[in-house]
Amino acid sequence: MSRILAIGVVTPFGDDPRVVAERVAAGDTALAPQPWLAQLPDPRAAVVDGPDLNGWLTRKKDARLLARAARLALPAAGRALRALPSEAAEHTAIYVAVGREPPDDPDAEPSLLAMERDGQLDLALLGGRGRELYPPLLPLRTLPNMVLAHICIQHGLRGENGTFAGEAAAGLQALRAACLAVDEGRAPFALAGASFSATDLASARDRLRLVAAPGAVLELAPPGEAAVFVLIGPGDGRDERSAVAADAWTAAMGDCGPVAGLWGVLG
Repeated sequence: MSRILAIGVVTPFGDDPRVVAERVAAGDTALAPQPWLAQLPDPRAAVVDGPDLNGWLTRKKDARLLARAARLALPAAGRALRALPSEAAEHTAIYVAVGREPPDDPDAEPSLLAMERDGQLDLALLGGRGRELYPPLLPLRTLPNMVLAHICIQHGLRGENGTFAGEAAAGLQALRAACLAVDEGRAPFALAGASFSATDLASARDRLRLVAAPGAVLELAPPGEAAVFVLIGPGDGRDERSAVAADAWTAAMGDCGPVAGLWGVLG
């Protein structure tokens, strides 16, 4: 029977899971107006201070390849992995939940502008000038499975793995997959986590488009960002867990997609 051995978090309320849970339960909120969102109808977002990657990024040159979700995930995953025996990394499974693919502007803006003709995408320019201007390393920051890849690279995990993209349900899928991997004997330990960030202007703008789309019935909370990872292993006894309900999390931290879904089932 599997259980949670350790939790690592990166949130606007800090990196102590119990403190985070206590502040959410007390009704505190990390949502605050952000200058770069001033032009939006709701300029609020819940933003993480940092995080400091010292000690979590073994290859410093990789910093330029990290999307915001990966920057949040590395220290959260590292804190959960402190409970992992060093010799077990080779066979430890990992399952990560992420949100929608992050926007790629302003990095891709010169390429996008070069492909425009009369307000439309010109396919001839797409294969010519547009391709020449497109940043070659940009997909390494925007592909959904890059959060998982960076964690494996930095922490040496080599077991079976999977990425789930979506909203709250994706966090639940990552946790379920990790528990099954241990319960079925396919891995001695498994890391399950979710990382999400939509606090930049481009992501917030895309979220507004979802609400404004014809026939849309979505009601989105202001955007937030956070990461939570749990180490799953065999054993009986009390789990090390400190969770809050998903709706309470969203009220305090904004919309964090799969992160809220994962935390909502830990308690």
